[in-house]
Amino acid sequence: MQTKTFASSLILLVFAGLGVGFPTQAAASAATGSYSVEVVDQWGGRLPTWWHGGRTWVMGEQGQRYRIRVRNRSPQRVEAVISVDGRDAIDGKAAHTSKPGYIVPPWGEVAVDGFRVSMRDVATFRFSSVEDSYAAQMGNDRNVGVIGVAVFSERRYVEPQPVRRPWEERPGCGSCDRDQGRAGPTRQGESKAGGGAAPQGSADSAKAEAAPRSQGGASKRAMADSEAGERPGLGTQFGERRESRVQQVDFLRRHPSQPDAVLSIRYNDAPGLIAAGVPIRPPRPTPLQREHWRRDHARPFEDQPNAFASPPAGWDGDW
Repeated sequence: MQTKTFASSLILLVFAGLGVGFPTQAAASAATGSYSVEVVDQWGGRLPTWWHGGRTWVMGEQGQRYRIRVRNRSPQRVEAVISVDGRDAIDGKAAHTSKPGYIVPPWGEVAVDGFRVSMRDVATFRFSSVEDSYAAQMGNDRNVGVIGVAVFSERRYVEPQPVRRPWEERPGCGSCDRDQGRAGPTRQGESKAGGGAAPQGSADSAKAEAAPRSQGGASKRAMADSEAGERPGLGTQFGERRESRVQQVDFLRRHPSQPDAVLSIRYNDAPGLIAAGVPIRPPRPTPLQREHWRRDHARPFEDQPNAFASPPAGWDGDW
């Protein structure tokens, strides 16, 4: 019986942050069809956002904490694979759409607080200098400044198969089940024992992870760019530990290797956005524009008319 690659993914379902999704303006968030992504502050307020040059741009400030909010306005749950500065938000390694993501419920949303360090905690997303960003500390700052979300819809019907977990191995097969395991249907929210998509251990151990191996000329060029000198603008820091509990559930992608949508947001500080041509400040009006405004707001009658005409200063009424 043929086994399809990535037929079953272990997904992380966030307990906190689920809610009803509301429509958002296209110019205020990266959106397509039923899916959208926003960058919000710690209280849930959307950060200053602009649509420019066919892209969504967000302005942040160094040291500011932020969250990534993914909304699903479809009648079925979806999987959202999240990338920050080219790093996967779950395992912290180089991002790829084949990796597990977060479940977003029907007509709902999920707010992701940071890079996951365990089933219980994350390392907070905070804007930092490029030099202090998690990507730079892991050896590659080439993709600093972009947040991406790959959305996968769920396959509704699953043909009955023997239940095999992705972490199980058959004798003589090595790790083939990890790559090609198929899981049977499971209720959303059902807990799984053993294994897991999220890295276990402390934030300190995650920080101490060895830099990824160079993969061809592109990675070598990225390393050269990183060593060429300090880059201006913002990156995303591997911040303080914060509680964000999750559990594992099964999810079967409708199209295993092709996302239904890929959303992206570019971010930087104010000088960086200005350099990119993003109109974060309104242009100074010209004298002709100011005169047009005055004429446009001229009123034919006063709001509070007097009963009689008011005499001018110095008028005594005598000829």
